[in-house]
Amino acid sequence: MRTGNPDRKSPVLVTCNFYLTVRRLLRKLGDLDTWVLIADSKGINVWCAAGAEEFSTRSVVSVVKTSAVADLVDHRVLIVPPLGAAGIQAKEVKKQTGWSVHWGPARLDDIPAFLRGGQRRTEKMKRVTYTWRERLDTGIGALFPFFFIGGIGFLVFARGLLSNYLVIGGAAFFFFMLTCPWLPGKRGLAKVALLEIILGIALIVSEVIQVPGNYSIRADIIIAMVMLIIYGSELGGLAPNMPSDLDPFLARMGICGIGNTAFAGTTRTELLGGLRMLAYHRENCIGCRNCMDVCPQGCWSLDAENCAILVQRQKCTACRACIVQCEGGAIRAELRQ
Repeated sequence: MRTGNPDRKSPVLVTCNFYLTVRRLLRKLGDLDTWVLIADSKGINVWCAAGAEEFSTRSVVSVVKTSAVADLVDHRVLIVPPLGAAGIQAKEVKKQTGWSVHWGPARLDDIPAFLRGGQRRTEKMKRVTYTWRERLDTGIGALFPFFFIGGIGFLVFARGLLSNYLVIGGAAFFFFMLTCPWLPGKRGLAKVALLEIILGIALIVSEVIQVPGNYSIRADIIIAMVMLIIYGSELGGLAPNMPSDLDPFLARMGICGIGNTAFAGTTRTELLGGLRMLAYHRENCIGCRNCMDVCPQGCWSLDAENCAILVQRQKCTACRACIVQCEGGAIRAELRQ
């Protein structure tokens, strides 16, 4: 695929085959002269597909070899979204195709400035954000199926409460997504906890104080509590700057995977669940700087001897990008003793 009027010097961008990602990338590129390769990710977005190893070394190598892009350009550089670094091993792509991986901006909005600026990333371009627009965008896309299924359930089994569900469930979604950065806690369920306590107190009070319409009030509170738990548990899977609650919880429940997404036995789940820990072996560090280039949170830096140093461990979301890209094998996910 091409945008504008690319020539043999034009950049080659790689993305996944998630429909919204492709459409938004093309819109951002506009009339810029580029070649675009769309790798198979089973229709999943970059962040989630890389975590599920669907947007992977294999899929990138495949699209490079089957697209005949090598016949269209003189260079051998692929611009790849850094949120795919957990699934795409740059060194292996180079080995199998002869093409080097150059990590682009973490956000689509920064791609035009990145290309016009000589393909140089600022520190801001390396880091993810999760603004209110991004929260609503990802939340609506991922959580609407749950909301829809709940609506069908109320329509069939509790039609009298359907309107309550639609209003309360929708209001709870917008309230939580808009206020979650200011709620206490690092993870989605932790952020929901305070709201659950407040609603729980309100439910007890409604039981004690008998007023007209008490049944409807209690139903509304219960609906809000259930929906907030659903939203909070899913939040970590949507937010690139937040650890997931859902993956380790499902693994502990014995649910090994859903569709293409595995939970039990994955390195990420074991890191999140505490079975493994992120370990750094300084003696193996070769100063490749890859950990700094791919970490969406800016957890890594370099010391005076050009060795990596984990300066923001508390921000780590266990995305595994630094482990996958570390050329010296200095960063590992090791089992706890």
